[in-house]
Amino acid sequence: MKSAGYVVLFAIAGCSQGVCRSIGSAPGAAPNPGAAAEEPVTAALVNSGEQEVLDEEITPLRKGGRHLIAEPPDDAEEVTYAAWIAAAGLAAQNRQPPPAAPPGFALRAVRGRDLWVLSEDGTRRRGAAAVVLRVGAAVPLIVEAPHTFFDQGTLPVALAIFEAQRARALIVNTSHRYGGGPNPRNASADEDGAEGGRPNLGAAVGGGRNPGHTAEGDESKEGAGGEDGGDEAVDGNTTQDGAQGTGGSARRGNRASRERLIASLAFADVAHAERSFFLSVHRALLQSFPGTPTVQLHGFQDRSAPNAAIIASAVGHGAALDRLLAPLRAFINDGKVLAYPTEIDRLGGATNVQARWSRQMGAPFYHVEMSRTLRDKLIVDTDFRRRFAAAFSGLTVGTSRMRDPG
Repeated sequence: MKSAGYVVLFAIAGCSQGVCRSIGSAPGAAPNPGAAAEEPVTAALVNSGEQEVLDEEITPLRKGGRHLIAEPPDDAEEVTYAAWIAAAGLAAQNRQPPPAAPPGFALRAVRGRDLWVLSEDGTRRRGAAAVVLRVGAAVPLIVEAPHTFFDQGTLPVALAIFEAQRARALIVNTSHRYGGGPNPRNASADEDGAEGGRPNLGAAVGGGRNPGHTAEGDESKEGAGGEDGGDEAVDGNTTQDGAQGTGGSARRGNRASRERLIASLAFADVAHAERSFFLSVHRALLQSFPGTPTVQLHGFQDRSAPNAAIIASAVGHGAALDRLLAPLRAFINDGKVLAYPTEIDRLGGATNVQARWSRQMGAPFYHVEMSRTLRDKLIVDTDFRRRFAAAFSGLTVGTSRMRDPG
């Protein structure tokens, strides 16, 4: 079963009639055909409006996701979906027609931009990831934000890095890691960090203004069920069986509800789930673009690591943490950029499944945890966020930049 799911065989083909759903305008020609992609630091200093455009594209795909628990693909669906992602990645790189989308999914071109958005088509919400591919020239880098409902500010930071670095791909979760409820007491612990409650992205993109996020995804209730809390069950009953009911039937109902929740959460946290659409995208892109670095963004509460603003770790062939630490330390020069595990022994993403697969597939993986204080500033200060995004340019040193085939 695994070998079938992990080996993707495909042929790039044009869209059959009615299959590539919701296609917008075709990708435009590159401003300078045949030229190499812009250097990341240079691109980072220019506000092209890409972040705002992508925020508008991704917002509808995340709507209602706070109360949605992700469902994993079955064996056959995983193969089909991964083949589509892999084919789309190569088609985007080579400016070829996009491949036909499998049932339940759609690919659309962003009008006026060399970008494709791959997502569910709305017929059935399963919490599959939203994927953005840059068409034509791009820097070999994958940017991932797997906890955007839970780790406040990671979405606008991911959008900023994707734009600044001219990255090839962006992967964003579209469902909550706990289905909108608190972390169940018996659920497996998360090593990525404790970002509590229902965060508020607020006016994250474009500075000061609200970019259209709905209240369902932007409630601000700090600490209402983070890593160290979460004794309340999502169905409103307390964790003491039967505390709000009477008789054995109520207790059995509470236990059954909790068991179902815990079972579903094995797939809800896409940074740790052994099977998810998010992970399928990650593997498929690494197959299409071997050795491509990934940077994955997370958040932690200040109290979890009071002496840190950033905790970074790296694994995989070619990973060099200093490429990230040096520019970040130059940017945040207060001694609060720490390396895991040499300088701090927690929040290193030790159980992250994308990290494991990058290592197995011979690609670098960079895990970046940001404090709440840092993320608060990144949300409201667009210039600070843009300069922060520029600090990630070292991750692709030594990799070949893709030229636009024109």
